[in-house]
Amino acid sequence: DFKPPRQYGRAPIPLEAVEPASEIVKRFRTGAMSYGSISMEAHTTLAIALNRLGGFSNTGEGGEDPIRYQPTPEGDSMKSAIKQVASGRFGVTMEYLSNSQELQIKM
Repeated sequence: DFKPPRQYGRAPIPLEAVEPASEIVKRFRTGAMSYGSISMEAHTTLAIALNRLGGFSNTGEGGEDPIRYQPTPEGDSMKSAIKQVASGRFGVTMEYLSNSQELQIKM
């Protein structure tokens, strides 16, 4: 059961001291899921959702179709911010790497 903070000897945190949700979601990350594990539609939908929130989606080891580097007609970004790179991985190109904000290098 949920108990108020005072029952634990603590004072409530003032609302002004709580970080706004719009800032918290910027730290959200999806797990690494490749096209092989989920559909292209699901993969793209996760990327769009996280981009709208300001979070990061992860390509996984399946790479990313370069068509996703272009915005949708609605202006949404379909590209994943985190790109995975594994030893001997096919599809790792300069274009793939330059369209990332964060790299995950698997050893």
